Amino acid sequence: MSEAADQVVPVDVDEVRLVSATLDLVNLIAFTAHGRAFSRRFRDATGVDLPAAELRTLLVLAQGDARSGGDLAAALAIDLGQASRQVSALERAGLAERSPDPADRRRSLVALSERGAEVDRRWRAAWLQDYLRAVARWPEADIADLTRWLRLVDAALRRGLGAPGGRRAAGLGAVAPHLRSYADSVVSVVELVGTSHGFDDLLRELRAPIRQSAYFMLRLIDIHGPLPITEVGQRAGVDQSQASKQVQVLEEHELVERAADGFDRRSTLVRTSRRGRTLVRRVRDFQLAGLRGLLSGAPHGDRDRWAEPVAGLVDELGR
Repeated sequence: MSEAADQVVPVDVDEVRLVSATLDLVNLIAFTAHGRAFSRRFRDATGVDLPAAELRTLLVLAQGDARSGGDLAAALAIDLGQASRQVSALERAGLAERSPDPADRRRSLVALSERGAEVDRRWRAAWLQDYLRAVARWPEADIADLTRWLRLVDAALRRGLGAPGGRRAAGLGAVAPHLRSYADSVVSVVELVGTSHGFDDLLRELRAPIRQSAYFMLRLIDIHGPLPITEVGQRAGVDQSQASKQVQVLEEHELVERAADGFDRRSTLVRTSRRGRTLVRRVRDFQLAGLRGLLSGAPHGDRDRWAEPVAGLVDELGR
């Protein structure tokens, strides 16, 4: 055997910890940005009750200048007709408006109305408080380290997703001066991940039989199961009938299975099957490899300082 074959490539422990913690943060953002629980929280913070599809459209419109219908449909990964219907619903609610495109008067551009922009500001202020409270007692040096890493992550994700550069967050005047750069970075990462349809792309790449919404349900069951259907719905923020339909889809693909409840033989619990656990593991492994590649250009010397603040942020938000 050659000398080269005997050599073992050392594992960069700091890099492994940092990439793993960063993926935990990205997934935490993604998983909390979907489902009825998200819509309910938006309603509580803003007083506006929107179905998940219209809410997603509003948040995409909030990320930049006026868009054509085609650009909006592409950003939402839906067809043009569906995008038009969602914009019409936002128009009726007074949250969006159309205007002629100066470059082509035959088509229109869509943007948030003044009311829509104000609703977006209220929503951002509400969820940003979670991220500010998480670091409220941190030393300024740790916050600065975390901010630098978040900026690198934001740039890497935008390259990977082919997304334009993030806009500077508005309405941060009430944030303490030493937290403004951190808050600005958080807003950019959260709004990018929260409106991305990256899980659909990833699941297609893995040739998985399900798409994003079903995968989120599968992961919930994998983490918290076995669970009765009622609790699956409660944790996912959907009613029992909707939870039953989604679980049935997962059953059809043999990703979950039912088992008798040891305390109540009349009811059943839902748990991930071996195939389901394998898919969850494959998705995470695929994510880790992709994220590690995207972040490979980050300075190695600072990784030992970045890993702990990122893991700390995930822990604080998880509470």
